[in-house]
Amino acid sequence: MSHIHSRALLTTLSISAWTARKQDKSVSAEVEKAHGAHDAGKYNKLLVSKALLDPITRLAARIRESHYYSTHAWSDSGARLLPSKLFAAYTDRMRAFRVEFDNTVHTMLGAYPLEVQAARVRLGSMYNPDDYPDVSELKERFSINLEFTPVPNGDDFRVDLDAAAQDELRASVTASVAKRQAVALKATYARVYDVVSKIVDRLSTPNAVFKNTLISNAQELCDVLDGLNINDDPLLTEIAHEIAHSLDYPPELLRTSPTARHAALLAAQRILSLTPGG
Repeated sequence: MSHIHSRALLTTLSISAWTARKQDKSVSAEVEKAHGAHDAGKYNKLLVSKALLDPITRLAARIRESHYYSTHAWSDSGARLLPSKLFAAYTDRMRAFRVEFDNTVHTMLGAYPLEVQAARVRLGSMYNPDDYPDVSELKERFSINLEFTPVPNGDDFRVDLDAAAQDELRASVTASVAKRQAVALKATYARVYDVVSKIVDRLSTPNAVFKNTLISNAQELCDVLDGLNINDDPLLTEIAHEIAHSLDYPPELLRTSPTARHAALLAAQRILSLTPGG
């Protein structure tokens, strides 16, 4: 078992955003009364147009996707395992995302006062000025936070317990970390299988149309496989090497050269045969 405590840390990503949705209790009551219903549901009004917040929503989804891509699932609390080899690239990317996020929020705040005015017409009698925070307050409702913590270490306990209890606690933590490492490795193989099986599927169908991402996704995955290999698993190392050197074909070449297409298909099939679950 690798010394995971020196090879990885835990990271928790939190993204906060204003939803611009508000329950209208009076309208909910009116609907229930009109239909003779009781506890039938709630009516939530959209305070501003969906288009105003869509850029922030889409960016938040991209940030989460990038966060998931470079990390392993770890705990139910939302913490994910970030390999040390990927730390620099991960934090650089998150800093860039933070700047983009702040700029996107700034643009939204500039358009917000006009949206509030437009809501007077759009919402009609449902408009309530008290539903709308002022710009300075609204700004505080958008944030990106990253928290880094060490991976639990069964050899490091500073608690007032007797020796037997400490041994039991140490064994529990060590077993838990080992189990999570095994799950992380299995999930990494699942990533490989998902990406490479799509290549096999498309290239094995004569004249099948495919996007450039069919191949670029494999190369992008290869870029992080070494870092994600926190167990130093030799098979995963071999698979990463095979992807890097056997599937490095320009997509246009695969579209125009039957020879290259066949060679790439054989390479993908070989990689899939190496992959557990493949």
